Amino acid sequence: MNNRNRVLASLLVTMLVFTSCAKGGSKSGKASLAFTVDNLKTLDGVKSVETIESSLPQGVQTQIPDEQNLMLTFEQPLDWANPSAGTFEQRVQVCYQEGRANEFLVNGYMLLDNNLSMGSTLDSYSRTNSTNLINVEYRFYGKSKPADLSNTSPKYWNYLTSYNAACDFHHIYTELKKIIPGKWLMTGTSKGGVATMIQSMYFPEDADIYMPQIAPVMDGPQAKGFFSRMYETIGDDSFGTDIAAGYRQLVLDFQIEAIKNRDTLQNKVYDLLIASGNTYTDYATPEIIFDMTVLDFATGVWLYGNVFPHIAETLEKKGEDDYLDALANTLLSPSGSPINTSGESQDIFAYYIQCATDLGYYGLDFSYLRAALEKDGSGAHLVVTEDMEDMLFYKVRVVPEVLDTIKYDSSVRDGLIKWSQTTTSQVLLLYGENDAWYSMRLPDVPNRDNFHTYVEKNSAHEYILTRLPLSEQVEAKKILQAAMEG
Repeated sequence: MNNRNRVLASLLVTMLVFTSCAKGGSKSGKASLAFTVDNLKTLDGVKSVETIESSLPQGVQTQIPDEQNLMLTFEQPLDWANPSAGTFEQRVQVCYQEGRANEFLVNGYMLLDNNLSMGSTLDSYSRTNSTNLINVEYRFYGKSKPADLSNTSPKYWNYLTSYNAACDFHHIYTELKKIIPGKWLMTGTSKGGVATMIQSMYFPEDADIYMPQIAPVMDGPQAKGFFSRMYETIGDDSFGTDIAAGYRQLVLDFQIEAIKNRDTLQNKVYDLLIASGNTYTDYATPEIIFDMTVLDFATGVWLYGNVFPHIAETLEKKGEDDYLDALANTLLSPSGSPINTSGESQDIFAYYIQCATDLGYYGLDFSYLRAALEKDGSGAHLVVTEDMEDMLFYKVRVVPEVLDTIKYDSSVRDGLIKWSQTTTSQVLLLYGENDAWYSMRLPDVPNRDNFHTYVEKNSAHEYILTRLPLSEQVEAKKILQAAMEG
């Protein structure tokens, strides 16, 4: 079924059963109800409203500008085109103060309970622009999933689609705007940035302006070209070709050094990954996971930004007593920040499903590492062979009983390309040129009155708006201001 027919079918069903998903109306303006907990409980689908108790020190707590910091639970259909399939409950954080404009944070993953007390200061845009914050947990992440959802069973995973998620967000927005007046921004980063674009594609009236950031749009579950850029050209435009080549060589030197110390590092790294909450299938041996971790070290480096001095310092420790520990820690955290072993659930199994079905992912390419190891002549080698690379990203994470039931559908990517060329939504699209994911972006779209793209040359996978050159930052903020105050 194509996108148009999906929308029409869903709207027909939801008019009969779940009317709020099909409701339109103006994007902003006066609310029909006052913002109270009692009125929130009357919204269609709301099952509960609870206050998020602050766990912050008193001095910090008083700096958070929210009158209310609430957790709402919405009952949502598993399948918006087939309400008889059942329901699940979805968490929505609402940080509110009367008179503010509204930011709908299209969260691509789970809500982290440890951060909820931060209220609207949790998000960079909301913090600097004093907006209300609507922070939504994506379907089938965190606590927003069926009670018996399992990583080892195919049950429910066919309902994890970008379209169903867009209907979730649309329903939440449609209901909340009955109580929360004013203008609406929808924004998200990374996977949330993709979801922001998807929201505009399916429901263009859900916001006054959309601001997707650092959003990869890939052409399959194993998109090509990711690692060729990583080893050949990334950083050239920002640092100059000579300096960038030196940085890329530094990363490669570190990777080779890690492989040469496999005997000591392999189990240490595997144990740290398990302690950080990672889970793997029986296919995934410590040897395979180690090779994949070394390969993706390059990705981590360019995601974090300018961490090259830390990598150089680690390599300079060679011969010291703590050298191997330093190698292991830097391998897992190129920035030098502590490795997360907090114990808070950050299970992103649902991400692997969506990568394989409608979002895509980059293909793993170990050829550059193999060539460098051969040139090194030390005899160190990879365990992952070329014939193992196909679907390796999924085989180590998704059991065959699930993986064999899913298939990639290009309609989301195809739809987004058409959307970028034809949408009438106000869109502010932001990228960081040094981001590892930048090569996986939307095909370049010329700017027009309602569609603006900004690329920050020195930024990685991070909040871009305040990192733009001053002239572009002023221009982008004027576009936002016109949409949010006009």
